[in-house]
Amino acid sequence: MEEIFTNITKLGWAAIGSVLTLIAYIILEKFKSKQSLFSFTKTYNPIGTSINDNFFGNIKIIYNDERPVQHLNFVNLKIQNKSNRDFEDVILKCWVDSASNILSANAFHNQYLTTIGLEENHEETRRQKIAQIDNYNLTMDPNLPQPLVISENYKYVLKNFVWRIPAWNRNDSVVFNFLIENTQGNIPLLMHPIEKKSVKLIESKTAEEINLQRGKGALLYGYLIYIFSISIILSQSSIGKSDVIIFGIIGGLYLWIGLFLYQIVGYVKSFFN
Repeated sequence: MEEIFTNITKLGWAAIGSVLTLIAYIILEKFKSKQSLFSFTKTYNPIGTSINDNFFGNIKIIYNDERPVQHLNFVNLKIQNKSNRDFEDVILKCWVDSASNILSANAFHNQYLTTIGLEENHEETRRQKIAQIDNYNLTMDPNLPQPLVISENYKYVLKNFVWRIPAWNRNDSVVFNFLIENTQGNIPLLMHPIEKKSVKLIESKTAEEINLQRGKGALLYGYLIYIFSISIILSQSSIGKSDVIIFGIIGGLYLWIGLFLYQIVGYVKSFFN
């Protein structure tokens, strides 16, 4: 009787340890999901480059039927609210490097296809600076250097865009499209921080990173099952051939069992998001 009680005690503690480890992992994952986390994907699609080549000849890229550009890119930025919260009045500031200019841009909710407007103060400032530029172009003297205020106006208009997203619900995505030129023929550098307290913006995981995370989760759950199975076998007073066979099978398949449990836990967690 004492031997049976000892074996049951060993088995019980092994089971309790495995369950507690699993619960701790789920709580940690749940805590991480509560963070104010946004993820983004950014895609650069070159449209064309102006070149002068002795073999291929001269290639010139024209924007709006009149303006020659050196290198033109279409840039797509997609940002998703990965957190477990809804947000209001999110400000996204975008700007480019000194060798690049934003020729045009727009933004919309990916789910509803509704247009997102610029932040009100930024939009009014842009309107004023564009009006000053237009007035200068109508009366400018080509023999005189361009005034510094006009140069600064051009810099502000061509390098900055600020959007205000009134409502950004959990799991919703917002898409930003840019037409950007680079005067040096390089890929433009686009920056896009979110100005919101406690919000963190990270790059979306690639397929390889997702598979790696899934593999780690599968190994964790599988390892718990493996330890649990070993505890059952070793808690017995005698180990027969059938026990050895079962031990070998479970040792070989624990990864797949863990992957199955990882998918189940992910499915259960989705109900709380």
